[in-house]
Amino acid sequence: MNVIFLTSSTSTKVFQGICSESRVLPNPSNQNFYHKVIKAVSLYENVEVVSHRPCAKGMVLPYVESDDDDRIPYHYTKVKNSKIFKLFKEKHEIIKATVKILDAYLHKDSVIVVDVLRTNLLNAALHIKRKYHIPVIGVLTDNPHNLTDSSIRYSENIIKKAGKLDGFLALSEGLLAAYGIGGKPTYIFEGIVEDIPSFKKEPLGDYFAFAGSLYERYGVKNLVDAFKDLDKKVNLVLLGNGPLKTYITAAGQEDRRVLYLSQLSVMKTYGIEQHALANINPRPLNETLDKQSIPSKLLEYLASGVPTISTKHPRLYDLFKNDAYWIEDESAEGIKKAILNFLQASPIEKNKKALSAKTKVYSMYGSLVQGEGISHFLKSFSTSKS
Repeated sequence: MNVIFLTSSTSTKVFQGICSESRVLPNPSNQNFYHKVIKAVSLYENVEVVSHRPCAKGMVLPYVESDDDDRIPYHYTKVKNSKIFKLFKEKHEIIKATVKILDAYLHKDSVIVVDVLRTNLLNAALHIKRKYHIPVIGVLTDNPHNLTDSSIRYSENIIKKAGKLDGFLALSEGLLAAYGIGGKPTYIFEGIVEDIPSFKKEPLGDYFAFAGSLYERYGVKNLVDAFKDLDKKVNLVLLGNGPLKTYITAAGQEDRRVLYLSQLSVMKTYGIEQHALANINPRPLNETLDKQSIPSKLLEYLASGVPTISTKHPRLYDLFKNDAYWIEDESAEGIKKAILNFLQASPIEKNKKALSAKTKVYSMYGSLVQGEGISHFLKSFSTSKS
């Protein structure tokens, strides 16, 4: 079967090029999620990617028409930071790139998988669905009403158009409810963890690690404040980008144990996580959001092979209750207490929890497992008989 992904995710090489040249950095979580899904499906199906790269003021996009990532072809559409281009030409560039791939397959045994949160990707997919009768599967990773700076009209437009798709890959039951999806085929999975090579330890001493978006609402300020109040000879390594960058930099000037390493490549991030005393997820609980979203970083931490300290996300707490160290109170004081409790635990207990978490998370969310599940779901939309 031929699976064509319509996404803003790029090859690893192109993404690293954008990050190295740009003042404004693209969202690494979106890049990493789709990269893992694309790679997992490619283990079972023929996969090609139409990449409509993010484009904003301060972002430098290297010129490239196509390349490949682990033998997966990526085809790049033209992009411009222009309202006129986005309104009148962007969709047609995506359609043109996608139809070219479909023509090569004679429009047989193909399915399109689209990121519904990118408006013109969704518009292009719906156009192709109507004109060429190709099934289109939407990927639901977030409620559009939760997106920063999105208007109610914009969010409702996405939800309305997404309802016209043939099926859905969703990260939670709550997302299906948020989009009002009922009666259409769905495949629900909390995320994917990829196979990770072993990395050499960086000269950072003994440290706890956090990698992700640097926002106060994600508990990062509480984490830094908790650590500053911790009277222990260990470091806190923070990776990522966001509004708290200035606060964290200042904290590092006051306390040399706070180490800010900016936004690193995914492989370098994995290496940092592999050698931490523990990786920390301080994200506060939110009943509505927790029903709709899964903290992908928490799955990544559980797969790292070292202990995890985290707030109690309901779904993942139920699955990994005995495999991590849980934060009872998400305040700075509560995070500090959880870190102290972890430090007092025996090395045998820490290793046991870390190994159990890694084994379990790969058995449930590994690329082979989820790639097979998603592939089986997509095959149910086969057009081979058309």
